[in-house]
Amino acid sequence: MKAVKKVLVAALALAMAACVFSGCTRQTGLHADLTLMENESIDKSLPRDGRDGWYTVFVDDFDRETLNDSTAIGQLRNADGTPGETITTDIWTYSPHDVRWETQTGSADQTSYWCPEMVTLRDGKVEIKAYETQDHTCDSCPKNGRFSGGIETRKINEDGSSTQLFSQAYGYFEATVKFPDADGLWSAFWLQSVNQNNPSHQGLDGTEIDVYESAFQRNRTWMGHALLWDGYGSFAKVDDAILDTGKDLYDGYHTFALKWTPEYYVWYVDGVATWASMGGGVAKVPEFLRLTVEMDAGDGWGPHGQKIGKFDSNAQPVFYVEQVKVMQNLNYQQYILEDGQFPYNVQENG
Repeated sequence: MKAVKKVLVAALALAMAACVFSGCTRQTGLHADLTLMENESIDKSLPRDGRDGWYTVFVDDFDRETLNDSTAIGQLRNADGTPGETITTDIWTYSPHDVRWETQTGSADQTSYWCPEMVTLRDGKVEIKAYETQDHTCDSCPKNGRFSGGIETRKINEDGSSTQLFSQAYGYFEATVKFPDADGLWSAFWLQSVNQNNPSHQGLDGTEIDVYESAFQRNRTWMGHALLWDGYGSFAKVDDAILDTGKDLYDGYHTFALKWTPEYYVWYVDGVATWASMGGGVAKVPEFLRLTVEMDAGDGWGPHGQKIGKFDSNAQPVFYVEQVKVMQNLNYQQYILEDGQFPYNVQENG
């Protein structure tokens, strides 16, 4: 184990040096540092239930009429392997009403909102719609604008605080989805921490982990993975990759996954390892899950610096979520830290 850690530390040092000399400029074409992927000490295999400490926390196939019906979908285990808390469908909630992106053109019709009304369950899948309208019917939203939504395992309370209905540090996170196929929007499967805006401890106290973002409709075989830490302002840092998978990811359902260990991350597309990173030093705190759709605000730009085109006001694309699966490793649980163990740095974060 010590020998493995020495190799990983050396690899991280090389990656950090490369970042310093390059200025960490985010590239928009195909790019990926595969140094870690080529390191033999990195385990790129998929976890197997009952092997090497791995166990399934939950599998949700959404075969019900409502998002929350209290049905059991899994179970945690205690550090000694004994049965722990039961996981139910009540871990999910809708991404909250919010102005997601202010209009970039001055036209109110192009302001982008999240609205729970855009999410339904049908035929064993979550359907997340997206449209532009001048007649949106929701008591909490305006009539005019662009509307989409999402599901997540964090609830925003009436006083503005948040409650993590389900969160986990380390493990394996998998979603089987069908992309919305239209200009001007993207879907994403990502993990988020309540401490991500803290610029004091790099990514250790929380990192936005983008398992995937579907911002590549114009290059349909491409896929983007990313890590973002130290907030979204002047202290923000990014490590990302854009890769060519060789398959049309907008054709049918595909499975996107992340293995998060105490020492590195590994990404997968349809069961094949695509990228590995230790960006930010690897988060140590529990994070919640999000599956969302976001729309451009009139400027035609999306994540990974991609030109995604402008949303067609006549389009009504749908993002389908077929299954979400989470696993944990009993050997990792001893390394989990809590948010409160990282004191907040009161510096202005850009």
